[in-house]
Amino acid sequence: MRRRLPPLNALRAFEAAARLGSFTKAAEELSVTQGAISRQVRGLEDYFAADLFTRGHRSVDLTAAGNRLLPALSAAFDQIMVAAERVKERSGEVKFKSVPTIAVRWLVPQILRFQAERPDIQVRLTTAWRHVDFAREDFDAGIMVFENREERPNADLLMVERMAPVCAPALLEGPHALRRPEDLARHRLLHAVPDHRDWRLWLTRNTVDGVDPESGEDFDFLDATLQAAVQGYGVAMGDLMLIEEDLKAGRLVMPFDRPPTEIGAYFLVFRDSGNLSPELEAFRDWLRAAAAAGQARTDNLALG
Repeated sequence: MRRRLPPLNALRAFEAAARLGSFTKAAEELSVTQGAISRQVRGLEDYFAADLFTRGHRSVDLTAAGNRLLPALSAAFDQIMVAAERVKERSGEVKFKSVPTIAVRWLVPQILRFQAERPDIQVRLTTAWRHVDFAREDFDAGIMVFENREERPNADLLMVERMAPVCAPALLEGPHALRRPEDLARHRLLHAVPDHRDWRLWLTRNTVDGVDPESGEDFDFLDATLQAAVQGYGVAMGDLMLIEEDLKAGRLVMPFDRPPTEIGAYFLVFRDSGNLSPELEAFRDWLRAAAAAGQARTDNLALG
């Protein structure tokens, strides 16, 4: 059914004049002449066949009809203003930055699932090896990796980086089969971390003797390291969250019955954690739930 509304420009002129108590002030606010305000109000009064103001020499006062009209009209214009401000903002958009490895192996699938549920929110992902710098870059949020899980300002702990040796199933067979950690001495260690910190920590915490964490081969990227492990080239340290699909598919296995070692932690970082947009809050909640579910699944994989 077609809406039959009074003239909107006239309503706007009346609301400004009634709210400000002056045709002159209304004209200033709306950037028109006082005469234009007067003509619009007079036209509205003709439409309603009722006076909306009583006009004095230096002031105007609302009549009973004007008092009935003003509250609803002011509320309607306030709602229009709020809606317009939301549209002017980056409506439905979240600008996000992440390092490539977690982006490719975990974040991109989460974004695809999230946007299937919330097609109204567009997540614009940028990947780079350098962490997000909010002072210089226009991002709403990002993922950073730190060596420990202590609390940080404007950041939420997303998930713990839990590492364990992984290899192709073929390395569990043959004359040099991997059965206990000391057997690593007869296999090539594969490194994605230049300082080999992940291997050193795992070997130390599991009291493994006779294995040199500095031996083996270095790769520039974790994906290349893991692909070499899938091909049976050696044994890599894998973050269980990032290799979940490889473990489930059997491309990689954990050869030892040892718990994974916490190496670091992934944090969601925000430009201003106290002032998140509804879109960013929804995406944050989704990622945190997905990370919690993923860690629960990899716990089962590690125990299995």
